[in-house]
Amino acid sequence: MDPVQKTLLEYAARSSHILHEYFQLISGYFNKESEIPIVERYVLKQLPISCHLTSESILILVGNLRVWDNEMLLRSLLEGTLKFTYLTIGTHQERKKKIEEFWEILPKINEVRRSKRATQLLQHAQDDELKLIRGVVIDDEEIAKIEEMYPRKYRKQVEQKWSYSEIVKELSKYKHLEFLNGFFHGYGIGSHLIHQDADAINFLIDHNSRIDERRRAKELAHGCRQISDIMTYCVLRYGAYKLLHNESTEDIYLESHIQLNKEMETFHKSFEQTEQKYLDY
Repeated sequence: MDPVQKTLLEYAARSSHILHEYFQLISGYFNKESEIPIVERYVLKQLPISCHLTSESILILVGNLRVWDNEMLLRSLLEGTLKFTYLTIGTHQERKKKIEEFWEILPKINEVRRSKRATQLLQHAQDDELKLIRGVVIDDEEIAKIEEMYPRKYRKQVEQKWSYSEIVKELSKYKHLEFLNGFFHGYGIGSHLIHQDADAINFLIDHNSRIDERRRAKELAHGCRQISDIMTYCVLRYGAYKLLHNESTEDIYLESHIQLNKEMETFHKSFEQTEQKYLDY
C-alpha cells in the first residue's frame, strides 16, 4: 500500500473513533430535559446527526486520497456546523424564530422553487419518462398561497440572513467565535471545486505537477488538515450544545483528540520545511 495512504488510513480510523466518542457526548443533549421545547430539541439534533454522517464520509475519502473532492464535503460540513451553532445562540424568542425559519419557512420557499423547476423539466419529458418527478410539483393555488404568505422581498431577506457570510458575520460578534472569520479561505476553496472553475482545475494541475517529494508532503499535510478540521467542527457542535445548556466548555477536548492532533502536526511541519526548500515567498 502507498505509504501516504497507509498513514492517512490509520489517522482516519483513529479519528472515526474520536468522533464517535464526541457524538456519544453530543447525543446526550438530544432529549435532555430543559426549558427548550420538545419540537425545538427535535429540530436542533438533526444537524449534528447529519454532520456526523458527513464526517464519516470525509474520513473514507481521506483514506482513499481523494482530498480535493473532500473539500466540497468539508464546505458542507462547515456550513452545517455553523448553522447549528447559529440556531443555538440568542434568547429563547430569537432561537424560536430562527428554528422556524430554518425548519419551516426556508423549506416552503424551496418547495416552490423545486416545483417550478420540475414543471419546466416535465415539459420536455416523453410520456411517463420522468413521472416520479411529478411528486415534487405543487398546484398553482398552493404556490400562490405560499408566495402571498412569504412575499418576494421577505424571501430574499430570509435567504440572505441564512447565507454563509451573514451567519459568520453574526456569529463573529461573539468573542468566543471571532475566529470564524478565518474560515472563509477553506470555504472559498470548496466553492471553486463545486463549480469546477479554472481555479479548481489549476489547484489539481499544481498538485499533480509537483515532484514526488513535494506532492507526498502536501498530500499528507492536506489529509491531516482535513481530519483535524472535522474533529474541530465536531467540538464546535459539542461546545454549542454545552453553552445552550449553560455548561462550561473548559477542558472540552478529548485527550485522544489532542494526542492525534499532536502527531499530525509533524506532517504540517514537514510540508512547510519541504516547501521552503523549493519556494522563496
